Amino acid sequence: MLIEKLLRSCPDISMIYLMIRSQKDKCLENRLDEMLENPLYDRVKKEVPNFRKKIVPIMGDSNIKDLGLSESDKNMLISKVSIIFHIAANMKFYEKIKTAIIVNIDATATILKLAKHMPNLKSFIHVSTIYSNCHVKHIKERLYSYPINHKYLMMLARNLPENVFEEKIPKITSQWPNTYTFTKAIAEGLFKNECGDLPIGIFRPAIIISSASEPFVGWIDNIYGSTGIAKSLSLGVVRFLRCNGNYMANIVPVDFTANALIASAWDVHNQHGKILIVYLKTDLCFRRIKDVLVYNFVPPIDGPTWNEYIYALLDINKMYPLRNAIYLPLMTFFKHEIPYRFCVWFGHLLPALFLDAASICIGRSPRMWKLYMKVDKFCKALEPFCNTEWSFSTDNIQSMWDNLNEKDQQLFRFNMMEFNWTEYLINHYQGMRLYLLNENDSMLKDSRMKYARFYWMHQIIKTILFFIIFWIIWSMFRGMFE
Repeated sequence: MLIEKLLRSCPDISMIYLMIRSQKDKCLENRLDEMLENPLYDRVKKEVPNFRKKIVPIMGDSNIKDLGLSESDKNMLISKVSIIFHIAANMKFYEKIKTAIIVNIDATATILKLAKHMPNLKSFIHVSTIYSNCHVKHIKERLYSYPINHKYLMMLARNLPENVFEEKIPKITSQWPNTYTFTKAIAEGLFKNECGDLPIGIFRPAIIISSASEPFVGWIDNIYGSTGIAKSLSLGVVRFLRCNGNYMANIVPVDFTANALIASAWDVHNQHGKILIVYLKTDLCFRRIKDVLVYNFVPPIDGPTWNEYIYALLDINKMYPLRNAIYLPLMTFFKHEIPYRFCVWFGHLLPALFLDAASICIGRSPRMWKLYMKVDKFCKALEPFCNTEWSFSTDNIQSMWDNLNEKDQQLFRFNMMEFNWTEYLINHYQGMRLYLLNENDSMLKDSRMKYARFYWMHQIIKTILFFIIFWIIWSMFRGMFE
């Protein structure tokens, strides 16, 4: 989305250097061409026909020492690059800590080292996450201190045997729910200690979901975070979630995020090296601003809660059900672990066992247990973010918006005050239905018939369960009435 917006709305860009991992059976050019075949780029193909000439693929890999860059590519980047967007990260919540450190911290240190040699560098934006400091209840737009230095952590990761390192690290990471948020936090600490006088900004987005308007409404291509829950819910797979429905969902549109990201590069360049005038009792003091600028990009206070987000999707699903649904979409939130685990066992896992047993009996391969184990792992990973509420400072984001002229505010819209959440969630569902699940309106007739069957099946099951529970209670207390 960032590449598409830069190509379409920033005509003065002469070249975009894109680091791409190599694959045995595909060269870099082929991988880039495959990426550009995505419908996301249809609009830029019409508006900027020669855009392909502006993209230069660079072979590199965040898992390899020094990014695996060749000397010639390093020298080219050093001499020609003026703006860096560092977005690459390992986003697996349950990734092994050593792997997460290599990609999220060590690779970031390599890029920072490279940036220090760039004579034309105007702006370096490191994309973090709003949850990198989730151990703090009110997250300000500043850098925090952490229990371990990035250099010491990387030294331990390199020198200690993996089993010894895995034993020692939980004491340090205990304030973070997973290796992703921990390593992103330590990467922020890296900039605090190593940035020098570079024009650096740290951009912390909330949970990114589908586009609001650009390049078209509802575009999305992944199932990270809340989108994974929304997809599983709409297919009737997930019916229970450990979540406080009254807490903010912290979702933001991907196109607004890309716009704010581009604007932050402009803002860092403008703010870097400004003179701060301080009046002291004795004299006038001039101080050059060298602090790293931090941008918390989160929804405003009128953003949807988890209740509003999930139940809006359920309402839309009634009109636009999915043909590939396996059951009637439902959702029950639980604040406490015990009732939640009870319902997961009897509502998710036990039915999965019965269905797999039936599949084996008729000669089909079992798949439901495996599916629900993945779903259970995914839901556990999201629990910390659904059961905690944070508040955020957004002064830098707001100031950046105010400093844009009217033309740029229209071109790079990211201000979410007076945002139409009702319309957006409808488009979010429709985009997910089209781009993730490949379902369109031609399938609606069959989908609605299937939804009606699921509905009546659900009513029958509810009635049967009611009579079973009534019979059990009657059996237990029958003696009192005889």
